[in-house]
Amino acid sequence: MLNSGVKSLRVPIAFSSLLFATSLFLLSGCAKEPTPVGAKLIPAGDLIHLDTAIYRSVRCYSQSNITQTASSPRVLVGSVDNLQSWGLIRFAYLPDSVASKQFVSAELDLRTIYHYGDSAAPFSFTVHQILSNWSTDSLTIDSLKAPGFYKQSACGTYSTALLGDTISISVPLDTAAIRALGTASDSVITNFGLLLKPTNSRVIKGFGSFTISDVAMLPRLLLRFRNAAGNIDTLIESVGAHRFVTTGPNPVWPSDSTHLYVMNGTSSRGYVEFDVSALPAHAAIHKAVLELTPDTRLTQTNFFTVDSLEAFFTGDDGAILTYISASGGPIHAGDSKVYQFSLGSFVQRWLRGAKVQRVAIAGFAEQAAIDLFAFHGSSTNAAFRPKLTVIYSLIQ
Repeated sequence: MLNSGVKSLRVPIAFSSLLFATSLFLLSGCAKEPTPVGAKLIPAGDLIHLDTAIYRSVRCYSQSNITQTASSPRVLVGSVDNLQSWGLIRFAYLPDSVASKQFVSAELDLRTIYHYGDSAAPFSFTVHQILSNWSTDSLTIDSLKAPGFYKQSACGTYSTALLGDTISISVPLDTAAIRALGTASDSVITNFGLLLKPTNSRVIKGFGSFTISDVAMLPRLLLRFRNAAGNIDTLIESVGAHRFVTTGPNPVWPSDSTHLYVMNGTSSRGYVEFDVSALPAHAAIHKAVLELTPDTRLTQTNFFTVDSLEAFFTGDDGAILTYISASGGPIHAGDSKVYQFSLGSFVQRWLRGAKVQRVAIAGFAEQAAIDLFAFHGSSTNAAFRPKLTVIYSLIQ
């Protein structure tokens, strides 16, 4: 038998039994619920005492806002009730040579990807040559309707009894209008694009814009020419700029304190004000939650709706600070539904000297859709008013 040099250690049976019993005792002691004895040994000043304060809004109102739709994946065109949306499309790189070419045809190709309103309603619009520059996002319906912005006579017309949400359409265009867009010089620019003016009611359609990655959904300008040999040449343009402009929100909304209206597309933003001056100035904010209760009778959404909102901090000068924000969404509790936002950083800033205690509420898809979120305001039943719950502790 080999001697490995390792000596075996023999533990008496009595000792091992004692060790096992001691281990069981220690483990069973750790499994018990802790007693308050340890807590009593900690100085009272070192303990954190959490308090909760609940505030109801002192003021609510709605205010229109110019929407930055130049980055929207959709160009919205149509009419629903008193709401209209006009589309603008400008194709880049339209060569000057189109002014001298022999046109065979011109058409505008669009792809539907969205609707708001009655999807089965008839849809129609006219196409007009735009006569003024529109490179900024400051356009309103009034500026579109101003004399001289677009040519009154239409260069194209589209009408259908039914238009689905995944349909490609072609709108024949007057070749003279396209020729005019390409008539330019070193000092004169004439390519201001095309205006899509709705002539229908009951539905707004969304067409794919230039920001979509799927080339099948891009707007296209399809031009056909006859060359010197008598053959047909084709030019396809699918790069450019776009936007849509809607009529403003309902004019009675700003004076309606019973509701808070947040509407995408138009756009209308809601504003909620609180008075948290009763909070201790040196409180540490652990959590602050804003709750908005929707009025389902007035809210208008569909299956395209992104059911989320954004809360923005408002500076003392009234400016919306978009870099201080919180996303909010619906929380269901039984049959009730509220939208919650985590505003801990907002309340902390209010306590540190911000004079305006106001939150701006905007739609998550503000620049891409038409949705209406209606919430109960500050002059409605107390149980439905905007509520801010703050959990805080005092800094010793």
